[in-house]
Amino acid sequence: MFGKILWGVFLILLLGQPAWSVEVAADKATDTEEVPTAPGILPPTIYSESPFEQSSTAVRLGDILGGKTGYIHPFLSVSGFYTDNLFSRESNREGDFITLITPGIWAVLPASRYPLISMNTLNTAPGGLELSRFREKATTRIQGYAKYQANIMLHDKFDSEDQVNQRAEGFFQYNFRGGLSVDVLDIYELDHDAYGTGTSRTLDKFKSNLVSSTVSYEFTPKTRIEGEYGFYSLSYDASRNAFREREDNSFAGRFFYRFLPKTSALLEYDFVDVDYDKDIISDSQEHRVYAGVEWIATIKSRLLAKVGYGLKDFDAAGSQEVDNLIAEIQLRHRFTPKSYAELRASRNSNETDIAGTSYILSQKVQLRYYQRILPKLLASANVFYKRNSYHGEGTSGDRRDDYYSAGVDMKYSFTNWMSLSGGYAFIKRDSNSIDFDYDRNNVYLSLIFAL
Repeated sequence: MFGKILWGVFLILLLGQPAWSVEVAADKATDTEEVPTAPGILPPTIYSESPFEQSSTAVRLGDILGGKTGYIHPFLSVSGFYTDNLFSRESNREGDFITLITPGIWAVLPASRYPLISMNTLNTAPGGLELSRFREKATTRIQGYAKYQANIMLHDKFDSEDQVNQRAEGFFQYNFRGGLSVDVLDIYELDHDAYGTGTSRTLDKFKSNLVSSTVSYEFTPKTRIEGEYGFYSLSYDASRNAFREREDNSFAGRFFYRFLPKTSALLEYDFVDVDYDKDIISDSQEHRVYAGVEWIATIKSRLLAKVGYGLKDFDAAGSQEVDNLIAEIQLRHRFTPKSYAELRASRNSNETDIAGTSYILSQKVQLRYYQRILPKLLASANVFYKRNSYHGEGTSGDRRDDYYSAGVDMKYSFTNWMSLSGGYAFIKRDSNSIDFDYDRNNVYLSLIFAL
């Protein structure tokens, strides 16, 4: 009932607005503008799903960008969603309308319209991150960033599923004279798994914390090395998920050699020690070796591609080590002043979410295309495919899940601080295990205020 009243107020507010001023679009930046580590060239359309992000529900709120240049940026989103399969079931489908209220604030130093970082955690990824982070040479001695966001979810039909998810993140970087740079990152989340994760059909809440620090040194204008340490912890509220609770310690070393003005060769070694709290899933040590290339033409066009060999060594007696081809691609490119595309793909071994299995071989690819139709109207289309192949003993040891999704979004910016976003997405899971197939249709409408 509260959600319906809130949406009535929202519609009255929307219909009663005066004439709108011209938007100061986020994609107006030129190649010469000083926009440190800007995560994109167009403001996102908010809700398109991604297999590379922690997808707690079908209504996850993405980064809110496009405010004025400044140090402090508050934001608020009021959204309504309808899904025809809330619990991701093949039969006995239950639809629901959800109101999502998202207040938040972020601050940045030096003043900017853009956050310094844009990262998403994934609680099945060893070390907590599914994709690598682009790193660029800083333009100032000190850079800092902090953000807090709450997602208040109110269900119209299943009010027992109401919840408040929260995320706080901070980043600080100091760049010394002579090419030495040090940064620290912290991401803390109170969230929950998507319905249908593993074998679960219930609300599984968790806490996670990722802390990492990177030291980078530029020997010459063409050569750079990096060393990184990360700590990731995961815990669940319900004891039924105690088998997934763990702590990861990760170490990485990278060497870059710039052989063209905007292109560098990359060699990388990663080590992740996965330590479970309970002796249900085996602890393991993961070794990864990559070779690749990094191309950063402008803030608008960049590529990171690497391929390598991964070895996972289990501690449990009688368990055999496994090795896999691993790879990652991140590409974003602006074709014209009004069009932009992103391609992401990866092949990695991830931690399992089903007791009795050892790990998941996960293969993902996503393509997202943005088109500015009018100066104030942005549209996007999003498709992705994901295959999770479970390995281990028991009835789920040979389970394979194929995910397919397609969606469209539109965003209309009334001013440089208020916009309206809406969209549709179709998601389907095809599993070789009985009763784990499902499909879902989602629609949303969101009013966003951001300074």
